[in-house]
Amino acid sequence: MIEYVPVEECKSEGNFVKAVCFKPKKSVIVVAVLGVLLLIPNSMICRVLGAFFIAMAFAVYKLVRDFKVMDIFDKGIMFYGDEEAKSACFIPFDEMESWDVEHENGHDTVEVALKDGRVIVKDTFEADKAYKALTELVREKDLKYIKAKKDAERALSIPDAMKNIKKSFRRK
Repeated sequence: MIEYVPVEECKSEGNFVKAVCFKPKKSVIVVAVLGVLLLIPNSMICRVLGAFFIAMAFAVYKLVRDFKVMDIFDKGIMFYGDEEAKSACFIPFDEMESWDVEHENGHDTVEVALKDGRVIVKDTFEADKAYKALTELVREKDLKYIKAKKDAERALSIPDAMKNIKKSFRRK
C-alpha cells in the first residue's frame, strides 16, 4: 500500500514538467467547436447534430469534476491520493520498475510499477499527456518499450517465425 501524506509534507524533487488532471479539456473544446461549425450549414440534420455536440460538451464541462491526478517532475512523479489533492506521495524515477498507459473501452489509466512490487494505478482522461511527458523523461521504463527491446534482442528462429506467420493468418 502506498503511503500518502499531507501535500504540505510531501517533498518533490526536480523541476515541474506537467500537471495531469482527471477531466479532458482539449477534447471538450474540440467537440464544442465542431458543434458550432455544424450549426452553419443550412441542413436540419447538421444543426441537430451541432446542438447535440454543444450540449454534450457543456454537460462534460459542468458535470464532470476536475481534480489533480499527478504532477510530473523531471526527477519523479507526485501522485495525489484524493480528489481534493490534500494528500500525495512522491515517487522518484529510480524507485520505478516500469510505467504503462492503457486505453481500454474509454477508460484510460496510468499504471506505475515500483521496484518493491507495489503498483499505483490512476484513472484520467488526460493519459496521453502523461504518456508524452513520461516518454520524454523515462522512456527506458515504458513497459511497451521494455517488451519491444526484449523481443528485438531475442533471436527469431525459423520455427518461431513460422508460428507467427500461422497466427497472423488465423486471426484473419
